[in-house]
Amino acid sequence: MEKTEKLKAFAQEMKEGFQLVKEKRDEEALKKLEPFVELMRRSEAPHIRLFSTYSIAQIRTGKLEGFLQTYAEVKEMEAKTEEEAKLKEQLDGFFNELMVELQKEDGQA
Repeated sequence: MEKTEKLKAFAQEMKEGFQLVKEKRDEEALKKLEPFVELMRRSEAPHIRLFSTYSIAQIRTGKLEGFLQTYAEVKEMEAKTEEEAKLKEQLDGFFNELMVELQKEDGQA
């Protein structure tokens, strides 16, 4: 019974992190989701939704190196559902926008 409660609490924390990103409360979302991302990295458990959501919060808070690392990790993951495929595509969009912006900055330098 206790394991079930811990799992529910774990899932609830993650859901709250996803909701914070939806609400564009990205700094709070990063703090809430970071432990889960680190746990998944250590256990090498691919979780496209978690990593995608986390990387969106990273790019919106200007944590570009972190975004690029997480983006690269997501690129290595295999989408198993349509939702996961859409999340990967969405991240590709963010990545492409970032590259365009960086090229503009290079051109002005």
